[in-house]
Amino acid sequence: MLIITYYWPPSGGAGVQRWLKFSKYLPEFGWDPVVFTPENPDVPVEDITLLGEVSSLVQVLKIPIFEPSRVVSLFGRKMSTTRMGASTKSNNKTSIIKGFISWVRGNIFVPDARVTWVKPAVKFVNRWISENHIDAIITTGPPHSMHLIGLGVKKTYPELKWISDFRDPWSDMDYLDDFKMGNRAKRKLIGMEKKVVEYSDKITITSPSAVKTLLDVGNKEKATLIQNGWDSLDFKDVKASENKSTVFKIGHFGSLYGSRNVPGLWRALKKWNQIESLKIEIYLVGSVGDEIKLELKDDQHVKFCPSLSHKQAIIEMIDCDALLLVQNATDAARKCTPGKVFEYIACEKPILSICNSPSDLATQLENWGLPFCDHEDEDAAYEILKKITKSDAPLKVDPSPYERKALTKKLVYELDLLTKQN
Repeated sequence: MLIITYYWPPSGGAGVQRWLKFSKYLPEFGWDPVVFTPENPDVPVEDITLLGEVSSLVQVLKIPIFEPSRVVSLFGRKMSTTRMGASTKSNNKTSIIKGFISWVRGNIFVPDARVTWVKPAVKFVNRWISENHIDAIITTGPPHSMHLIGLGVKKTYPELKWISDFRDPWSDMDYLDDFKMGNRAKRKLIGMEKKVVEYSDKITITSPSAVKTLLDVGNKEKATLIQNGWDSLDFKDVKASENKSTVFKIGHFGSLYGSRNVPGLWRALKKWNQIESLKIEIYLVGSVGDEIKLELKDDQHVKFCPSLSHKQAIIEMIDCDALLLVQNATDAARKCTPGKVFEYIACEKPILSICNSPSDLATQLENWGLPFCDHEDEDAAYEILKKITKSDAPLKVDPSPYERKALTKKLVYELDLLTKQN
C-alpha cells in the first residue's frame, strides 16, 4: 500500500502518530507499506526520537514542497498553515496584518496551504505507480490537501482501492472560522470534500459523529470508525518515580490555547489550594497560548514545561498523579475525540476531562465511567478534584481495544475486504 501523509518523522506532535504506528505493524498482517511525504515540511514540532520508530520494512518516498509559511516568515510574521485556534490580544497594526494573512490562507490556499504540493505530488506518484506494484492507497488529513493527491491518483488508476482517512473533520472544522473564508472559497472546499468522498472506496474516521458531515444517511456504510490509540511498546519498562511528592500532580500534555482555555478549572484549583491541605500542582507540558499564560502567571501552583519527545512525554504522564484532558470549546469539536485520551487510559491514572456535552468525547467518557465537566463550571471541576485526589480514585478502563496493533488489525480487515473485490 502507498500511504500519503504530510506528517512523518522527524515531524512530532499528534498528527504523526497514527500512521507511524500503523506502518510499524502492517507487515505483521501481510501488508507492505510505502510512505510518500514531503522532503522539507514546515511543521510546528519536531521529534527526532520518532525516527527510531520507523520500521526498516517501510519504504519512504520524498519530494520537496513549497511552503507559503516560509515566505511569510521572511517578513517577520507567522502564518499558520493548519490550526490557529488561539485568539490573542494585539495592536491594530498587528491585527490588520494578521487578518490579511488569515484571509489569504482561507481564500487563496484552498483547502489549505499545502495545496501547491498537489500537482507535483500527483505527477510523482502516478509515475511511481506505473513502475511499481501497488494494491491500495491511503491518504490521511489534515492537511486535507493530501486527499486531493489521492483523488488525482484514483482518477488515473481507478482500479486501485483508495481509503481516505479523516483524523479530523474537514469542511466543518473549527479553525476555518479564523481564516475569514468567503462563500466562494467555502463552496470550493465543500466541493473538494464531496469529490474525495465520492471517489474513495472507503473512509476511515476517528470519532463517530464525523460521518454526519461526510456521508448521507443511506451511504454511512462507506465509513469505518478506527479510533486513535496507544502503543504498548511506548510503555515498556516505564515506571513512576519512587520519590513521593508532597503535592498532587496533574499533567496536561499538548497544546493549550484560546478555545482550550478552562476558566472554571483555574478558579476551582485556586480555591482548592486556598482551602485544602493537599496542594495540587498543574504541569502544562507543551505550547501554551499567551492569554492562558497571562491568566495563570501569578499562580505558584501552575508550572509551564517545554514540549517533550513522545517517549519522554509518556514517562512524565506515568509520573503524574492524574491527567488533564481538554477539548476545544467549539461546536466542531463535538465531532472529535482527542487522541491523547487513549494514552491517558493506558497510564491507569485518574483523568480530569473538560469537554462539551453532548459530544463524542462526553459519550466515550460516560461509557468508561469517567468524570467530566464543561470549561466554565467551577463547582463541577471542584467536585472532580475531590474524586481524583482520593486514594481509591482510579477507575480502570480496559485499554486493550485501543492498542495500536489491535487497531491495525481492524484496518487490515477493511483493506483485505476491498482488495479481494478485485
